[in-house]
Amino acid sequence: MKAAGPGRSLRFRLFLLAASGLLPLAIVALVVLAYVTSERERDARDTALAVSRALATAVDAELGATVSVLQSLALSDELAPAQLRQFHALARRVAEAQGWRAIILADAGGRILLSSSDEPEASGQAPVDIASMQQAIQGREPVVGNVARGPRGVAAFAVRLRVERSGQLTYVLSAVIPTEHILAVLMRQQVPATSVVSVFDRNLLRVARSRPHAGERPAPSLQALLEKGEPEGTGNTTTLEGFRSHTGYARLQHWGWVVATGISAEDASAGLYGVLGAVGAGLLASLGLAAFLAWYFARDVTEPIDALKVAAGALGRGEPVRLPHLDVAELQDVGAALALASTDRDRAAQERRAGEAERETLLARATQALQQAEEAGRSKDEFLAMLGHELRNPLAPMATALHLMARKGDPGTLREREVMERQVTHMKRLVDDLLDVSRITGKRLEMRMQPLRLADLVRHAAQAAQPVLGLRRLELQLPDAADALWVNADEVRLSQVLNNLIGNAIKFTGTEGRITLALATAGDAAEITVSDDGVGMPPEVLEHVFDLFYQAPQGADRSRGGLGLGLAIVRSLIEMHGGQVSASSAGADGGSTFTVRLPLAPPPPQAAAAAGVAATEAVQGRVLLVDDNQDAADTAAALLELSGYEVQVAYDPGVALSLLDRFAPDVAVLDIGLPGMSGYELAARVRVHPNGRNCYLVALTGYGTAADITRARAAGFRQHLVKPAAPDALLEAIRHGLRENTDRRAP
Repeated sequence: MKAAGPGRSLRFRLFLLAASGLLPLAIVALVVLAYVTSERERDARDTALAVSRALATAVDAELGATVSVLQSLALSDELAPAQLRQFHALARRVAEAQGWRAIILADAGGRILLSSSDEPEASGQAPVDIASMQQAIQGREPVVGNVARGPRGVAAFAVRLRVERSGQLTYVLSAVIPTEHILAVLMRQQVPATSVVSVFDRNLLRVARSRPHAGERPAPSLQALLEKGEPEGTGNTTTLEGFRSHTGYARLQHWGWVVATGISAEDASAGLYGVLGAVGAGLLASLGLAAFLAWYFARDVTEPIDALKVAAGALGRGEPVRLPHLDVAELQDVGAALALASTDRDRAAQERRAGEAERETLLARATQALQQAEEAGRSKDEFLAMLGHELRNPLAPMATALHLMARKGDPGTLREREVMERQVTHMKRLVDDLLDVSRITGKRLEMRMQPLRLADLVRHAAQAAQPVLGLRRLELQLPDAADALWVNADEVRLSQVLNNLIGNAIKFTGTEGRITLALATAGDAAEITVSDDGVGMPPEVLEHVFDLFYQAPQGADRSRGGLGLGLAIVRSLIEMHGGQVSASSAGADGGSTFTVRLPLAPPPPQAAAAAGVAATEAVQGRVLLVDDNQDAADTAAALLELSGYEVQVAYDPGVALSLLDRFAPDVAVLDIGLPGMSGYELAARVRVHPNGRNCYLVALTGYGTAADITRARAAGFRQHLVKPAAPDALLEAIRHGLRENTDRRAP
């Protein structure tokens, strides 16, 4: 066995221990310095932006004052064809008082009639800045032109104002202002000497700069920042003199000019180098102290270690172990361990560790059980919501595809379509029932109560049941006074109650049976009755018919299926409306009767005038459809295109945002569960995009809880459709959005 080389000394190890304790301090110091540097730079950019905003306000005010002076001149009595010589004298006095180069009067065609800097007879010249002159002639608002050099080589810009008489353009009045005028505005704001402030026109030609330079355009880095086209922003740039700067800029909203302020990066970092030097010196001093302390305290450890060496040799030889008193507590423990029998100590330590491990295990199990009990409710709700979402995603394209097939009218697939439509409807009803039970038991079901005419609801329920009756007969009984029965209710939930009761009657009635749907008055309540001549219910079934998950005994084939949720949901919904529901039956093969009682409410004002009014024509428009389920997106798009809409489809939120650059939708239908970016985030990005600012947002998602609807409303969605949305519901949402946009744009 090869002998080990000499080990490192205790002094060296103590030094490394002390030095390693300084390492986290050094790392923290570096992180803090980096953070402070970053904050200094951010603060400098924010300061530059604030200065630019203030200066932009000052420049905007100066240009506004110029427009005000021109407006006063436009109203003067001297501005008449017969008094242009008097107006020339007035214009010369005003230009001299304002420090302008000249005041120019041009006719409606842009030809100069007079200039305060020339003799009154001088006329017929073309303007230097033709573009701004044409803009003033064609537009209605005052115009601030770009920087240009006149015949004398002096840089100036024009502020132009239309002068109208009797609603007709008569003159264009212009003030030619030297760029030094804007520089004076900057200097009055006391710009810091270490900062560089520049004002540029809309073509990024320099109007004024606080530090003189021959260049007329911004530095390349500043030009790249300004060409982003944002109203304001910040960034790091390099000045024309080659100095690094933290820059902020702000645009003048009305004139298109931009004010940029650059703060020297060297000034922003002033003081950091001193802090860095102080931190470095402190670390070096701490390292030197660690070396001294390691050398000093090593002596107190080496002498007890020598004594332990002697005791260890005596223990190996079987001799009594005698140790002097050791000043170091840890070494004294080592000496005690050499003197005692280690076997009993090891056994006791092992038993103790086993007991502690057992206690920790029991505690962990108890804690886990408590957490599982607390999360059971949340897990159930999250599971049901996710289950509903995952089940609805494939149902949506299936339902839309069936609707498209029906509209195309292929008679060869009629029977297969009917089978698929029934099964898709059945699957959707099962998913809705599961989620409704979760909301009801958790007391989270949101009710939207409003005045409702029961006769309209009953007629609609009877009409909706026609496609699934087969050879069965549905008799509708409405007395003459039925139209006067109003209740305060949630129309969607009461429709769900009637659909469940009628569907239950169809399920348990023979293929040629009879079902009766009746509406009547019962004292101060309205009474809706659904009767059938089907299989009926024995007393033991009738007793539990409204219990959750209860199902009457069925054959092995379970031909009537279901989850036992429909009638339990009916009872809960009716009770939430302040009503009652009951069931009766004459027994097996005696048919069944379900009776719903709801408290009556007074009819709303102008109910008769509002009845029967419906939109008969679809408002055509542009629709953006975003869904990562390609089948759902494509079938929905085909439905909308078949209905006459212009549709753009995106399966990814990034693609949707790129479409907005060339497509301005009237309505956007967005899925919530998108990859990489949720539908809520996409909605916010659409609303700030120029082509999406007035877009009507519709959420189409598999998540349908009250919290999901509330969150969608808060994110800007105007409607919330739960997958699979019926084609008619989707089309109605599109039409509603287009009508609302049309009404908002109407004068």
